[in-house]
Amino acid sequence: MVNMKRFIICWFCLVVMSLQSFAQKDFFGFQTVSVFGDTYQLRWSAKMRNGRVMEEFIRPKDNMSNFEKKVVLELSNVGKTKEDEVENQMAELAVMKEQSIVFNYNQLESENSDELWVEYTQGNVQGGKPFVLEWNFCRYKTVGNRVVLFRFRQRYYDTKEQTFTKTVDKHREKWIKELVSFQIPDMK
Repeated sequence: MVNMKRFIICWFCLVVMSLQSFAQKDFFGFQTVSVFGDTYQLRWSAKMRNGRVMEEFIRPKDNMSNFEKKVVLELSNVGKTKEDEVENQMAELAVMKEQSIVFNYNQLESENSDELWVEYTQGNVQGGKPFVLEWNFCRYKTVGNRVVLFRFRQRYYDTKEQTFTKTVDKHREKWIKELVSFQIPDMK
């Protein structure tokens, strides 16, 4: 009987602790963002040891492990420039391409002098065929002495790579135009 009480108490404590770990802190002062006419809700946030703050937003119909679209906002630590951040991103993408995780990546010309843009596609292959294919667009923007990263992710599941590539090629310019017109919220 004593062991059963201990088990129940331990189980209850684990449940309470796990629920607390899913509570999201709103570091930037907003719970939702709107892109492509969709509203994205804050679902994950973190303040990292290196001074970065990150928040991830998904549509209400999606979940964090199986989403179609995601918006990520990240505020860098003090002292980094957008050029430093893009250089680091490009180096990471080069390594991922060697590991066959990233298929294609480019730094694009920005229409705005205080921003740099990066676009890349990546995939997760299971059993010899792509399981998850993803198109990413990143905007790095200088804000005071920090850098804001706005990243948009669009995923496709169980899709042939050729179909994915055709879809991205067909909509890419329209998507980029929409994402560039998105007003990045004030983040401090």
